[in-house]
Formats: sequence, C-alpha cells, structure tokens
Amino acid sequence: MEQNCLKTNVYVNENIVNESAEQPIDVDFTLPDFCPDISKIFKCRAVSRISSKGINGRTVNMEGSVCITLLYADSDAVLRSYEYQYPFSKSIEVSEDCTGGNLCCHTRCEYINCRAVTGRKIDIHGAIGIYYRVFRRRATEIISDIDDPNIELRHGTAPATTPMGYAEKYLVIEEDVELGQGQPPIESLLRYDANACIRESKIINDKIIVKGDLIISALYCSEDGNSPQLLKSSIPFSQIIEMEGVSENCECDIGVEVAFIELKPRTSAAGEARSLQLCAKLLITAEAYCNNDIAVVLDAYSRKYQAEISRSKICFEKITENICETYHCKKNISVDSPINSVSDLWCDVQNINTKCESDCISVSGSILVGIIVSDAENEAGFKERSIDFEYKYSLTKPLKVPRCNPQIEVASCGYTITGPDNIELRIDLSINAAVYECSNVPLIIDMNVDHSKPSEKTVNSAMIIYFADSGEFVWDIARRYSASVNDVMKINGLENDEISEQRMIMIPIQ
Repeated sequence: MEQNCLKTNVYVNENIVNESAEQPIDVDFTLPDFCPDISKIFKCRAVSRISSKGINGRTVNMEGSVCITLLYADSDAVLRSYEYQYPFSKSIEVSEDCTGGNLCCHTRCEYINCRAVTGRKIDIHGAIGIYYRVFRRRATEIISDIDDPNIELRHGTAPATTPMGYAEKYLVIEEDVELGQGQPPIESLLRYDANACIRESKIINDKIIVKGDLIISALYCSEDGNSPQLLKSSIPFSQIIEMEGVSENCECDIGVEVAFIELKPRTSAAGEARSLQLCAKLLITAEAYCNNDIAVVLDAYSRKYQAEISRSKICFEKITENICETYHCKKNISVDSPINSVSDLWCDVQNINTKCESDCISVSGSILVGIIVSDAENEAGFKERSIDFEYKYSLTKPLKVPRCNPQIEVASCGYTITGPDNIELRIDLSINAAVYECSNVPLIIDMNVDHSKPSEKTVNSAMIIYFADSGEFVWDIARRYSASVNDVMKINGLENDEISEQRMIMIPIQ
C-alpha cells in the first residue's frame, strides 16, 4: 500500500554570496590654479559611496566613487581645501549563478595616506572595503500529513516566517539650502557631509512608507574673509516602496544610505551666494517578513514496516522588534596646545562590533572626531581624536538565537570649549536595526516505507509493562515498541503526552 503524502512549501532567504573585496586607491593630482600652494596638510579624508550595482549571472558589478577632501593650510596659515572625486568600478566573479538574487552592498574607507610631493602635487594611496551579499528566496517542500493508517504522526507547528520580498528605491533630493540669519555670503566651500537617518516606517497593504531625515553640514569661507562658517540643515524625506503581499501583520527591515551627494554655492542675481544647491541620491531598502506558523510533521514511524525518513534543518528568521533610537554620547577631550575657537567638527563612526545576547543587544565602536581650530593669532589648526562608545538595548523578551546588523549614523555633533586645552564633545548617534530570532527546525521532507520489510519487534508478547519516569513522553515510548500512541494513552487513561510522575505504563503490541 502506497502512503499518500501531503506536502507544502516553506520559504527562507538563502545567502548565495556573503563576502568582501578591496578596492585600492592610487592617485596623484595637481591643485588647480585657483588653489593656493600647500604649506601644511591637516587632513586627507575619504568617503566612499556606491552609486549603482547589478548582477549578471556569476558576476557582481558595482560602481561608485571616493570623495577625497584635502584640508590644508596655505603660506599665510589660512585654512584651504580641495575636493577630488575618484571613480571606481568593480566586477567580482562569484562561485554560483546569482540570477534572480538580491544584491546588498556597502563600502567603507579602510585607510588613506597622502603626501605633498610639491607645494601643488599630492600623492594618495589607500583602500576601501566593499562588503556585499547576494540572497534569494528558496522553497523547500516538506511533509505536512500522511494518509496511511499504519503510520504514526507527531503533528506540531513550526514558528515559520515567510520572506515577502526585498525592494529598493532610489530617491533624488534637489533643494536649495539657505544660509542662516546673519551668516555672511559664501565665497567657497571647504568641506561638506551628508548622513541619512530613518525616523519611522509604516506598512499599509502592499506599500511601505519610510520617513527620515537627510542631515547636511557644510563648512565654507565667507566673502568677508573672517573665520570659516558652518552651515547645518536637516531635510525631511518620505518615500513609498511597493511590495506585493505585505500587510500590517508583516515586519520590515529598513535601511537608507547616501549613494551620491553634491553641494555647490548658488549665486543670486545680486551677485551673492546665500544658498547651496543640493543634489543627493538616497538608496532606501526594505526587507519584509510575515509571521506564518505552519502545521508540520515533527516525527513519524510505521507500526508495521521499516521506514526511512529524510529530514532537512530549516532556518527560519523572524523579526521580533525594531530599534529606532538616538544614543547620546558625551566625552571630554584634551588637546596639546591652547585653542581660541573651533571652526568645524565632524565625526566618522568606525569599528562597529555587535554582540547579540538572549536578552540584550550591545553595539560598541569608536568615533573618529576631526576638529578644525584656531589659536590666539587666528591661525588654523587641526585636531583628531578617537572616542569609544557602547550602546545597549534590552530586548522585550528573551530570544534563543538573536541576530542584528545595526545601521549607525551621526545625527548631530556639538561641542563646548571648557578650557584653553579642553573640549566637551556631544554626539548623537542614530541607531536603526531589525532584531531577528533564528530558529533551526528539523522538518521531514520525505518518508519511504518498505512494505516488504516488516518492522523489527523487540518483544513477541501482546502487552508490555513499562515503568516510566517523570518527564518521559508517550510518543517516545510508543515509537520504541512500534505501538499506537492513541492506544497507549487510551488504555492508561492519559491525557497529556508528557508523563508527570513515575508510573507503570501498559503498551499493547499489535
């Protein structure tokens, strides 16, 4: 007699590739005529971004650029800068065909070194790390029921989640960023930064609404020739991402990154530059999961014949909660020479380490702080310090195997000069992350019963007396003797599978 197996599909996201690569930076350039000669280099800063990406079979393609900003002092000890865009293109051959996969990638500057060959020529060497992951949804067929009177089935539910999909959308922001009240007109830009932070997300049927802020900071030289001026602005954004099948019962892992940024002074009809023309491109990503506990067969055996069971361990991931918080970091630092004022301050988050425990998510790392200062003679100088931070988030309920990959951006940074050689730093970090719980469930994918081979009976009697201990399960006892679970429970007057106390159990043998 052939058993009739009822099967169903379960879905998980499967990593095809999860690797990293290095992109070298080797470039030299000569300052244009409008830039004064270099007297002293303060900082060579590199920010890498990926502007486009794609998959072609077994090839992963990424294009982007590294924005290199050179901050230096001229012969009059005046702060100057020059920006150089270093484009790159990376094609990586992977071991498996990635057609139909989703590509996630990000970059960071691993190191950058520069030296002045002459007063106008710069030689730069460095490297950026490219971190990429390709994944796609995979279906596994499992047994959910078997129509055979001779087969015992242990039914249960698996805490399954269905990955609904992955979507990404580019958002272009073009705006004029106005100077603040009383700020002098712009003569030239010295440097600028942009960070994107998620503020909230909401799911409506087949749509994900994402809201956040693009935080801009720019340092410029004013036309009056006084100290450099700092302009800060926060630009809210909102974007709808369409994803078929998502509803209010789903959970989403939302991310955002700046794929491109450009700021240029805009000159009015009056001949003054009192605004900056902003062109930015943001990449917003969404990965959605819906809870979908399913009926499964956890175990099975045949009372009459030998059977072979095939299992597969399925790793279900479930978003249990989303972190969207601002972490306040305060630190006092000392400098090696007296300062009169601070012209600019920026922060880069580095060396992030995430530790996931059953009841807590800990994120630690360092923040590299760059500070442009001036002394009593109004001569520009540069200070750089690295400060450590540690953020802890208590989970609402304990998790067996939590996973978390937080996105951390600098939301704001400020300072107070507390002494001639001391500065109090105040840094706000925007922390966004989805917390996943991973469950490895061994499920039956196939069962073959050999009707030519009767099951091996351990005894020849019609009834067995078994002395059970507290905590044993009727299923395990019946399976050992190829008996019927229902018959064992009925003849012994048992209502629960777990035996609560030591007792004698009668096992009818067919």
